[in-house]
Amino acid sequence: NDRMSYFLGRYYDLPTQLFIQNSVQPGDSFIDAGANTGMITLLAAYHTGKTGCVHSFEPNPLAFQQLQAAVIDNELKQVSLHQCGLSNERTELTLTVPTDVTGLGTFAQLPEQDRSLISHQYQVPVYRGDEMLPDNLPGATFIKIDVEGFEVNVIKGFSQTLQKARPAVLTEVVASHLERAGSSVAELCSLMGGFGYEAFNLEAKRDGLGYRLQLSKAKAGKMTDDVVWLHSESPLFSRLQQWMTP
Repeated sequence: NDRMSYFLGRYYDLPTQLFIQNSVQPGDSFIDAGANTGMITLLAAYHTGKTGCVHSFEPNPLAFQQLQAAVIDNELKQVSLHQCGLSNERTELTLTVPTDVTGLGTFAQLPEQDRSLISHQYQVPVYRGDEMLPDNLPGATFIKIDVEGFEVNVIKGFSQTLQKARPAVLTEVVASHLERAGSSVAELCSLMGGFGYEAFNLEAKRDGLGYRLQLSKAKAGKMTDDVVWLHSESPLFSRLQQWMTP
């Protein structure tokens, strides 16, 4: 990922990057669940500024070392780091990392044919997101969840935060990853709908020599890999209106 960012001059996850650049403002709060080596954490910290805050969660020890070094090197006092996983209950889980790509670590069982790819396994502490955050987060709140299929469990652990702060929630929606973790796209949609959230497909559209953000209402069965969930009564709706298509 780092090499790709170097050669392209941008992070490979362009829709998420565009969303953060266009919506996160100084004084906001950003929660990075599955921070990996810190590319999104650094971008979010730049946009929240010193008056905002970033809480980054990463259970993989190798990725966490790089994340920590990046935050220290950049003197990001607004970033709080948490070396743990997130779920719907406090426990300990096995993090399995296939190949040497730190961002592929998962709490789900790998299918039999992929088990030969395992490079590391770690026993890691896991907490509910709600219990790891301060009572009052400044500004508007954003939660980015990239946890290789474990999204439903992580969202359940943020239930109080969703009800209180009505954050914008960015998730991957990859059916095979969700199913590997014993979940499904239907369960994710039902869970977020129950909290009063709507799904918007998150896309980077060509615009001259560059790209622009586009948000369009996601229909069941027609979701992009990156989705942003917005609460119908969230003030973020008006902030993001200009990128929404009918």
